[in-house]
Formats: sequence, structure tokens, C-alpha cells
Amino acid sequence: MRPRFSAVNVVVAIVGVALLVFTVRRVGWSEVIAGVASVGWWFLAVVVLGATRMMVRARAWILCAGDPQFRFREAFGAMLAADAVGNLTPLGLLASEPTKIIMTRVRLSTVTSVASVTIENAFYIASVAVVLLTGTWLFLQRAAVPRGLEQIAEVLLAAIAMAAVGAVWAARIQPAVLSRIEPIVTRLIGRSTVPADALREVEARIYGVLRWPIGRLAHVAMWEAAFHAAAVAEVWLVLRLLPGGDRTTLVDAFLMESAGRFVTIAFKFIPYRLGIDEAGSGAVAQVLGLNPVTGVTLALVRRLRIICLNVFGLVRLAR
Repeated sequence: MRPRFSAVNVVVAIVGVALLVFTVRRVGWSEVIAGVASVGWWFLAVVVLGATRMMVRARAWILCAGDPQFRFREAFGAMLAADAVGNLTPLGLLASEPTKIIMTRVRLSTVTSVASVTIENAFYIASVAVVLLTGTWLFLQRAAVPRGLEQIAEVLLAAIAMAAVGAVWAARIQPAVLSRIEPIVTRLIGRSTVPADALREVEARIYGVLRWPIGRLAHVAMWEAAFHAAAVAEVWLVLRLLPGGDRTTLVDAFLMESAGRFVTIAFKFIPYRLGIDEAGSGAVAQVLGLNPVTGVTLALVRRLRIICLNVFGLVRLAR
């Protein structure tokens, strides 16, 4: 699956660049440039931490697949390629997840691929929910939150609560969702027709997670937790390297990462979230009592890391 560019991409890119320029000008060009330069060769460590996040999700995916023929190299390569496609197009998850399925068809059966991608995403979403809930609670305790941000936090908490209720309902009722959206599934996996028994098998494997041994569930959850730990470590490292960052704590890093995770989810449809990351990170940093330049610079450094990893993903996709 190759990324497609359209007029929508161009318009979104122009708006994103305008927002980026406005945000950087507001906090100061020279300060941001100096902050990025202060990272120096440590940027390699930032890239390694970013790659580590992909690696641990690849490990979680392999566990969810449960196929001994599914090797780490294929899973990691598909993760890199899927992330690149998801960032380059406005389709987000609708582009990245089918890319994983397509790139692993040689190694995995379609049923195993679709089921394992869905299961791993379910574990990932659950881990993100925990991060967002914890981050929101700490954020409200720590910062003098404006009414607007407080309302956003309330909406976020309500959405997570509704998602949790929906997950419990699905676990108890086990509705036949895939068979009802067969045309969409057919389009996603690139097949003209999908046998009904294949869809039932995918659903059976997804609901079969409820019967997994505790050890296997904990193992997958551990890899997902490692993803967030690497993300917090990345934020902490960058913040410590920036001017005036010697007092940065892990709590600061966790709050910045949880806010960034929310922005990533909410604006996944915008390619690279151009301008959105910088504006959001700068605003959160200011509310936390940090210099807004710190937040904007953090977002820029992480964007450069994303671009570097996406280059590898596009190379893997092209091959």
C-alpha cells in the first residue's frame, strides 16, 4: 500500500506549515533553533528510543499472532512501514493497520494477520487509556488548568469511560461485528470476497483473548507498557538537554507525553500533525509552568525523529 497524495494533503500541509510558523514565531525563532541545536548528537539516542517503541510493539504483535513463523524482522519492518503510511496520509489508522496486514501476508495467513493486528491494537488502546487517565488526573492536580482545558479533560475522561463500558459489553455479548461490516473488511485486506467462515474465525480469535493464560496476557501488556516507558524516557531526555531543563522530572516528562499522546490520537487524520504538535506541546508546557519554547522545541525534535524512522519505513515499504 503506497501513500496517495491529493488536494486534501496539500491544503492540510499548507495550514499545518502556517500554524507551525505562527507557533515558532510566537515563542521566538532563535530560542527554538538554539534548543534544537542543544540536543546535538544526543538526537541519535532519541531516534533509538523511538525505534525501541516500534520494537516493543512488534514483540507484542508477535505474541498476539502466536505463530512461530512470524519473525521479529517482518513485524518490525511492517511496523515502521505502517507508521510511515499512517503519518503521510490523512487516513491514519485506516491506512497504517491494513499496511501491516498486507506486508505480512507472505508470513501469516490473512485470518491470523487481521486477528493479531486487531488484538494488538486493543492492548495498545487499553494501555493508552491508562496513560491518559493517569496523565489527566496528575495534570488536574499539578497545574492551574484554564476552564477550556478542564472541559477538554472532562470530555476525555467521559470518552475513556464510554470506551471501557463498550469493551466490557463486547466482551460479554461478543457481537458478530466483522460479518456485518464484510464490505469494509474486504476492502481493507485487498480481497474481492471474504468467506464468511474466515470472518467468523477472525472474530473467534479476537474473543479468544479472554481465554488466554494470565502469563500471555501479562507478557503482551508488559510490551505495551514498555512502549510508553520508552516514550516518557525520550521526552525526559530531550527536556533535560534543552536550556534550563536541569530541573525536569519524570513527572514533567510523563505529563508532556500523555498530553502528546492525546494530540496524536485526536489529530491522527492530519499528516504528521504538522503545527498541531508544536502548538499543543507549547500550550501544555506553559500550563505546567515550563517555558513554552521548551514544549515547541520538544515537538520539533520528536518530529525530526519521526521523519528519520519514516524514511526507514518507506524504504521497507518500497522493497
